[in-house]
Amino acid sequence: MKKMLAATGVFLWIGCFGFFTLAYQVPGIQIEEARLGKNVQDRQVVDETADFARNDKVYLWLKVTGGAGETLRATWKAGTHTWTSDLSIGGSPWRTWCYKTAAVSGDWSISVADSKGNVLKEMTFKVK
Repeated sequence: MKKMLAATGVFLWIGCFGFFTLAYQVPGIQIEEARLGKNVQDRQVVDETADFARNDKVYLWLKVTGGAGETLRATWKAGTHTWTSDLSIGGSPWRTWCYKTAAVSGDWSISVADSKGNVLKEMTFKVK
């Protein structure tokens, strides 16, 4: 007699040939690469830098593995100002990017978090 049991993501098969287990795990989102630059062309960041002029577009480019179908949130910060950009992950691996026009001079940071708020990556840059 064969039996199939499912409990908390672990599947067990019990049959006449013995005992077999298969642990089911959903891979987590991993940021394999993160870059800042002045543009994106052919799905790659160009003019990679951490120094920007006021009113430049600052591009955050990511290569992500795991988490297909999930949404990441990029949070841009400059002084007391905060802006967000949502990034949909369509597959694994997946390249995605967003940009912000740097209208405020000073030290900036950007953090990328998963849908549960776990910070996956943080970066800093300057706007002169």
